[in-house]
Amino acid sequence: MDSAAIKKVNREVFQRHPQMSGINPKVSQQTADRYLLVYSKTIEIAAGRNMQQTIRVTADQQGNVLKMSASKS
Repeated sequence: MDSAAIKKVNREVFQRHPQMSGINPKVSQQTADRYLLVYSKTIEIAAGRNMQQTIRVTADQQGNVLKMSASKS
């Protein structure tokens, strides 16, 4: 996956999840034309506690988002 495609995915992720702005994803290839991008960040919640938030994105080689999911732990 080239950097232009990653930037395209980043724009969509940062638009939907602004708290992830500036995070570089971990990119792994799933099939010949599909990639998994994982954005992960520890965010502070009430009472000074921390929570891990992860955004998983499946995208094609051109940077089109096929699926996006968010989880908190």
